[in-house]
Amino acid sequence: MLLRDVPPLPTTRGQGGRGGTGPSAFLFRPRSQGRDRGHLPSSTRRILHLDIDAFLASVEQALHPELAGLPVVVGGLPSERNLVMSCSYEARAFGVRPGMLLAEAARLCPRAIFRRGDSQAAGRLREGVARILLRFTPRVEIASIDDFFADLGGTQALHGDAFTVAENVRALVHAELALPVTIGIATNRTLARIAGKLAKPGGVAEILPGMEERFLELLPVAHLPGAGHKIGRALQRYAIRTCGELALVPREILYTSFGRAGLVLHERARGIDEEPVESSIAEDEHGALVLRPPASIRRDSTFEPEEGRRELVEAMLGYLVERAAQRLRGFQRCASLLAVRIAYVDTRAPSLRRVEPSEPAEFEKRARLEPTDSTDELLRRAQALLRELPRRRALVKRVGLTLEGFTPRGGWQLQLFDEGCDSSPPGFSTQPRESRADRLHRLERAVDGLREKHGFGRVLRATSLLLAEQYPLGQDGLRLRTPSLNQ
Repeated sequence: MLLRDVPPLPTTRGQGGRGGTGPSAFLFRPRSQGRDRGHLPSSTRRILHLDIDAFLASVEQALHPELAGLPVVVGGLPSERNLVMSCSYEARAFGVRPGMLLAEAARLCPRAIFRRGDSQAAGRLREGVARILLRFTPRVEIASIDDFFADLGGTQALHGDAFTVAENVRALVHAELALPVTIGIATNRTLARIAGKLAKPGGVAEILPGMEERFLELLPVAHLPGAGHKIGRALQRYAIRTCGELALVPREILYTSFGRAGLVLHERARGIDEEPVESSIAEDEHGALVLRPPASIRRDSTFEPEEGRRELVEAMLGYLVERAAQRLRGFQRCASLLAVRIAYVDTRAPSLRRVEPSEPAEFEKRARLEPTDSTDELLRRAQALLRELPRRRALVKRVGLTLEGFTPRGGWQLQLFDEGCDSSPPGFSTQPRESRADRLHRLERAVDGLREKHGFGRVLRATSLLLAEQYPLGQDGLRLRTPSLNQ
């Protein structure tokens, strides 16, 4: 196998724990084939995975150039009981990691600069990255808040081979947005993501066709997507430490041990992943980005510190419903499935716990709906599901909901009669009145228009006013614990 270095991009930013040294890109190629990566058949599947390094921290450094090369921690102030949402590689060199308490991060890195994060700026920069990818291919999928997939099949004649495209994309994102990105290229999504992990931070890695099995043979199972903490520990108990060893395990044993997740892991360990890149974004005739409807809309909020007041938990759920419903209407979709979940702090004795001591006890309730995009209807059903969930004599750690089962929204059919009786005074002609559903429909569209023009936080329901006493309220809404959830 051939390992080739590519000079890193010129940058004023440090590379954290690696100090900016080491290979910036890798090319895995069998010596015997002697074929150049630029002469692969045009029909060869090439999937590009782009990940924005330390996204929220990099956004702060892009907005404030004076922070370049400094340890930046996003999540709040050290005096707050919040967790680190993101941290620059300069902070990671001191041991700071996402998920730890801010106070612990301040102890490890006293020089760290703590920021709350800017979700609006993060959204604009993420949109900028998507626009750059769309210059090279129309098949771009937003996988999460900070990573993308792009299918480069059929673009070789226009833009060159996949490795050249990746280098150009990385250079454009750095020049236009001042963001560091890591890119992996392979024949499928799983391998492209793994290749990107090897190139972090700020590099490009490509696995050429025919090298998948040799590449995975000695790769630790921990690098395989889906082999999380629980499954990873179980595999270690069976002395399965590499993807090559996992590929030798019969599928029946993996299915018996881990269910369908075991079958997926078995295929990934052999370099098989047929999942296509689903285009989730495109540009309209005016140059504006149009998001494709997702498979689901999920909103969660974690309480820090944990919350014991039921009315505040219900208010938070109502606010999340408002956020999700407005996004649902933005996609011109109706939801037919609603799930509500709540997580409590587990205060039982360790011997009685069914979950890990650090994990909260979580419950979920799902319900089928008549397809709807009404905030009022979704809020009513969500509150009913919350009341059906088990109640514990413990503080609430997290509350959230998921909307699924989307169908296209059709035209609104006005209703002829109101639900109530006519109360016109005697002697006045009776005319059909607008129904309550019609009035709510017009009201929600009017509120959506006001929020689009002035910001979500300028119009709040009465049920959310209690939250405004606990969380800062800005133009874009309540500033929740997680900056990426302020949407």
